[in-house]
Formats: sequence, C-alpha cells, structure tokens
Amino acid sequence: MSLFDRVITRDASCRKYGQLQQMFGTEDVLPLWIADMDFRTPEPIISALSSVIAQPIQGYNVEHPHWKESVTGWYEKRYAAEINEDWLHFVPGVIKTIVLTLMALTEKDDNILTCTPIYDPYPNFIKTSGRGLIQTRLIEINGSYEFDWHDFKEKINKCKMFLFVSPHNPGGIVWGRETLEKISRYCHEAGVIVVSDEVHCDLTLPGKSHIPFFMINEALNSKSIVFTSISKTFNVPAIQGGVVVIKNEELRNKFYGFLDNCYLAETNSLQQTAIYSAYTCCDNWYQELLSYLSDNVKFVTDEIAKHCPLISIVYGGASYLLFLNAEKMGLTDEQLKFFFVHEAKLGLSPGIQYGPGGEGHMRLNVGCPHSVLMESMDRLKQAYKARMIGQ
Repeated sequence: MSLFDRVITRDASCRKYGQLQQMFGTEDVLPLWIADMDFRTPEPIISALSSVIAQPIQGYNVEHPHWKESVTGWYEKRYAAEINEDWLHFVPGVIKTIVLTLMALTEKDDNILTCTPIYDPYPNFIKTSGRGLIQTRLIEINGSYEFDWHDFKEKINKCKMFLFVSPHNPGGIVWGRETLEKISRYCHEAGVIVVSDEVHCDLTLPGKSHIPFFMINEALNSKSIVFTSISKTFNVPAIQGGVVVIKNEELRNKFYGFLDNCYLAETNSLQQTAIYSAYTCCDNWYQELLSYLSDNVKFVTDEIAKHCPLISIVYGGASYLLFLNAEKMGLTDEQLKFFFVHEAKLGLSPGIQYGPGGEGHMRLNVGCPHSVLMESMDRLKQAYKARMIGQ
C-alpha cells in the first residue's frame, strides 16, 4: 500500500472543502478542483517547520544559510542546469511577485501578452494593474496545445512583457525545445521580457522532460525571469514562498533592487526552511509521488476513453491537472457545469474561467488517493450513461 493511498480528512479550513457552497452551490460534490493535493505534506518539511515554530523567541532571523545551495543542487540533479547563486532571489509568493514584475518593469498602459486558455489570475491582475491585456489563443490538437506562431509574432511586437506558464496550466503541456526557442527568439527580437511561471515544472511525469526557460538562451543578455516554488510539488501552498532566477545582470539588478529597496521580499524563516527541506530531504517521497500521479493520470484517461467517448482529455505530461474537453456533448457551459455538479456530483473547475479556448472544458485534479478517483469515475460514468440514454 502506498503512503499516498491514505485518505486524510480535511475540514472546512481548507479551501477545497470550505468553499464548496460558494463554488458549486452545494456541498454534495467530490471536490477535484483547486490545485492542491489530498496527500500528507512530506514529514521532513513538517518536522523542519516544527523546529522553527518551537524557537522560544520568534524574532527577526537571517536567511536560511543554505537555501540557495539547495536550489542550485536540485536544478543540477533534476535538469542538469548550472545556476549561479547570484541569479537567485527569494520571494514570499510567486503570483504576488509576478505582479511586482509588472510594477517594476513596465509602465501603466503597456501591453502584456499571455496565452489563452491560461491560469485565470493572469488576465485579472494584468487588468487590475492598469496594463493592457493581449492574448494569443493556443491551438488544441490531439489532446495537446500548440502556438499559432503568426498570431504570436504579430502580437508580441505590441507588448512589453510575455507572461508564460511552463508547464501549461490548465493543460499540463510540457513545452518542447523548439517551442521554447521560438518564444525566446521572437521575444528577444521584439525587446520583450519573458516571465516564465514554472511552479508545476517539478511535477513533470516520467517520459517527459521540462526545460527551464533560462537554459534556452545561453546569452546572458537574454531577458527572462523564471519563477518556481515548492508549493505544488511538495503540497505546501499554505506556506507559499518561491524562487526567482534571472541571468541577465542588468535585469536582475533592476528587479531585485526594486524588491529589496521596497522591502518586498524579506527573509521568511518558515518559507526558506521549507524550501531547503524539500530540495534536500524529500527525494524518496517525491519519486513515489511522480509514480503515483502517473498511475492516476493513466487511470482517469483510460476510464474516460472507455466509458465517456464524447469527452477527451488535454494533458501534456506535467502536473496533476487534466483539462477535459466535453464540447462533443453539445452542452452550454452552464449546462456542462450543471452536469458535473448536480448529475455526476463532482466539483471541477469550469474551463471558461481560463479564458477563450476554455469553453466546453472542465479542469480535473487527480492529486488524491486512488480510491477517491475510483469513486469520481464511477460517478462520472453513471451520470454520463444516464444523460446519453435520456437524449
């Protein structure tokens, strides 16, 4: 029995269960929506955090002495990537710090490019920050996404920054080297900064290989900013905290100077301790997680293909998030949500929240014990069969 088979009771203090009524209008659903996992956080991280909390004086602390070393060691081992510690900076959270890149490196009314469908905070915080949102729609082909390069090239020349999610969310696409090189080249030619959100990169499953964006263009004048975090992989989103990698010295000095001079990324003992522990003490847990998630993805994929032929899956080999394409069921987005919530009694994330291209889709989280997935697929199969018979 795998340690990930254990069903852990979670109360209403966690968003996955505490917001069911708000999200779905009922609590009578199996929640497979928000992007955290129903697995116990690795014991080394819990133990390390406990040791910090146990300090009799919770005063101002210095940086964890080895957090940068743990990051460089992880990247060397997992990606054969050499990182100079000077390229690194700690940040209190990835999304909030991406917003700070807009504040520090662009001006009001500058245009920012993203793909669509895309992780939904992106369009929201671009608009809220007073920047112009421009989106290039990804092309869905055979359960994956590709760029429309003509559209991308036309739009990138109108923008100051490209916000990129690698691997993709909600599709889990692990972008290949050719795609990354094209992005790098077109953005470099247009003088555009690439901000690559790679928080799901360590969840790339066996058979796929993630390439950190800073490895694509070896030239130090390449203007890219890479964000990563342990929050998704090691199931500590409540702790938050993250890491930024910038090779370009001028860009690094400008952005890190902004963070430091505005006191926006000061030391956080809990977050830095968690980073160090995750990258140095949790490898066995991590390897077992990847194997377990791989089995879960295969199970859901096989079950839907066999029993729900009008639903296909967009999934590119990374993360625990599958994007279900139910367009062939011929339902409106409201009808599709009703089907999943009230007929299948499953709480999934509606695809329309991810923007154009998300219509007729639902995002499903497989980061849970296999028994929970078996129950979810039983519910889906029964609801699907009942609806098809009723038509």
